[in-house]
Amino acid sequence: MLLMRTPSTEEDNARIFGVLDHVQGRDVAVYLLGDGVLCARKGQAPLIGGGIERALCSGAKVVVGARDLRARGVPATELLDGLEVAEDLEGSFIDDAMERVDRVITW
Repeated sequence: MLLMRTPSTEEDNARIFGVLDHVQGRDVAVYLLGDGVLCARKGQAPLIGGGIERALCSGAKVVVGARDLRARGVPATELLDGLEVAEDLEGSFIDDAMERVDRVITW
């Protein structure tokens, strides 16, 4: 899943992260780009950060773009535990999408 924004309503949150309920038993990767990186901060309201916490608890790989973090002034010390920070997130996403996935969902 490629997330490029934060959910703005409960319906958004349910639509975006509800996908995780349907992929049990599969390898799932969530890539956070653009404003999506704001979902990776500790202490977020459930609307914004709850989906990423749920993804991590379900065993999903969550990758955050380092350049997007810097552009938004988010230091690594404010990130949830268990995230992977990638300097070239776009390259990581493309490599992953081309080599190992059967579906890509973007928001």
